[in-house]
Parts: sequence; structure tokens; C-alpha cells
Amino acid sequence: MWEYKIVNSADAKKRGFLTGLTVEDVEKYLNSLGSQGWEIIDLDFQMDPTMPGGPTHFHGVAKRPK
Repeated sequence: MWEYKIVNSADAKKRGFLTGLTVEDVEKYLNSLGSQGWEIIDLDFQMDPTMPGGPTHFHGVAKRPK
């Protein structure tokens, strides 16, 4: 059995107010999910610098055993 989680870069900790995410911020967020047992099974990066959240905005799905 699995449980699923929607992941979104909006949930990653940013460096400050009105500051976009850096690659390091994204890696830190994904590594924290991994340490909780979550495995990313689908991820959609949007590399458009005009996107809300900056050029590293993403969303996807993660799973882990229940």
C-alpha cells in the first residue's frame, strides 16, 4: 500500500520575501522529502523565469509505503 503527496515548489522555503527559489532551495526541499521516505514519481519543472516562484517552479507527485 502507498500514500501519495502532491509536491509543489511553493512549499519550499524561500530565502526571503519576494525572492524566488534557487536550485539549492529546490534540492534542499526535495532532499527533505526524501528523508521523510517520499519518492518523487512525477515532476514537471517549468523553466520560465516569468512563472510565479521563479525559473525553478515545479509540481508533481510523490509516494511512500503506508
